[in-house]
Amino acid sequence: MGSLENLKSLNRHKRLKRLRTLNYLMDWLRYNISTRSTIIIGVLLLLFFGFFLPFRAGKANNPNGNNSLKNLASAQVSNPASDNDLHRSTVLPAQTQTQSRTQTQKKTQAQTIAPTPEHSSKIKADFSNAIFVGDSITFGFKNSHNTPVKQDHVYAKIGAHVYEGIGLLGDNSDLIKSRCNGSVDYVFLMFGANDYGYDAKSYKQWYKELVEHSKKMFPDAKIILQSVMPMKSTPEQPQRNLEPEKMNRVVKTVAADENVKYLDVSQSIANAKSLLLADGLHFKPELYPLWISVIKANEKQLA
Repeated sequence: MGSLENLKSLNRHKRLKRLRTLNYLMDWLRYNISTRSTIIIGVLLLLFFGFFLPFRAGKANNPNGNNSLKNLASAQVSNPASDNDLHRSTVLPAQTQTQSRTQTQKKTQAQTIAPTPEHSSKIKADFSNAIFVGDSITFGFKNSHNTPVKQDHVYAKIGAHVYEGIGLLGDNSDLIKSRCNGSVDYVFLMFGANDYGYDAKSYKQWYKELVEHSKKMFPDAKIILQSVMPMKSTPEQPQRNLEPEKMNRVVKTVAADENVKYLDVSQSIANAKSLLLADGLHFKPELYPLWISVIKANEKQLA
């Protein structure tokens, strides 16, 4: 308290001293300078003694005043005490942290791991997980109503050659999968009725390309190469009945090279030739239920 009273007394003494000095100057100006000039100089002196000097004195008495705004800004940007309090409030026991990380990992796995369609090792009774690709012989499934094969599971064209197989499948695997309830587990290929005029090398190369394309489209599916069906000779083509055997040797080679299954359908149907139409190339509708029976009988070997 004593220090505060001394400071106040000192300030009063300084103010009285400034006022006496100001009065002395005003009296001197009144007798030595014109009235107008006296007023102007008096105002300036009043400002000097009344404002500037007290302001300087205030700064001298408060040496920390220059940094007051900086300190305020610093306090707003960083508050170590608050930071420490926040840190202390969020620190968890080791066991709680472990449980939290485990729960977070489980949630992340549940979000990122999407369920994939289950691959069926069996051919479904309605063949809904299988597709058939081929020429006019395979196209016959569309005309036979005595099999479970649905028409939109048959990708075939009358007069098609093996090199057209890729075009028949296209590249929209999602569309084909949607017709198979989300999963294509078996792809049955058969081409040859219109390819017996080509050399074995070309036939083999085209077939390999078709198999590789099928693998890319359906990497989880079983690719089944089926034997070329029997043919009868005609006056115009007397050796045509020998062509299926030649082509089937090529098909077997392709199956071995590509590591896929080969199914000899024609040898498994004892009366297949008797079901040929007059053109000696296409078959009666009665063939197709027998064809399905051969597939079902060899299901374990094809899986």
